[in-house]
Amino acid sequence: MLAIRLDQQTHDKVVFAARVMGCTPSEVIRRLVELWSTAEEADDEPKDVPVHAVYRGTRVTGLFDPATRSLKVTDGPGAAGQTYPSPSAAAMAVIHAVNPERTSPHANGWSFWRVTRSGEEIKSLRRPPRTV
Repeated sequence: MLAIRLDQQTHDKVVFAARVMGCTPSEVIRRLVELWSTAEEADDEPKDVPVHAVYRGTRVTGLFDPATRSLKVTDGPGAAGQTYPSPSAAAMAVIHAVNPERTSPHANGWSFWRVTRSGEEIKSLRRPPRTV
């Protein structure tokens, strides 16, 4: 049997994991290495993240694509079915549809829209855009 050196903190975590999993420390390491080496090389970015916004009491829903940073409004006043090149463009369209009297519908889309699942602003998903 071969041995590897671990610092005390890592050793303690492996032993704890073995107790929790009901196996040996060696099995914990084997499972971790197997999991890491056989993981699919899939794109980690979610596709079409459900988002929403509430503006002046009106709820609007959409789908945000983190890869292109585009946002498709799926339900709401005036803009449903339309895809916008950015969250801000989509926010401005919603603001204009709900409040056409507003002379300057500019908005920061990264704080206007919320991730429906978590309630966080969509800036939590912000990454550099990819060319598609």
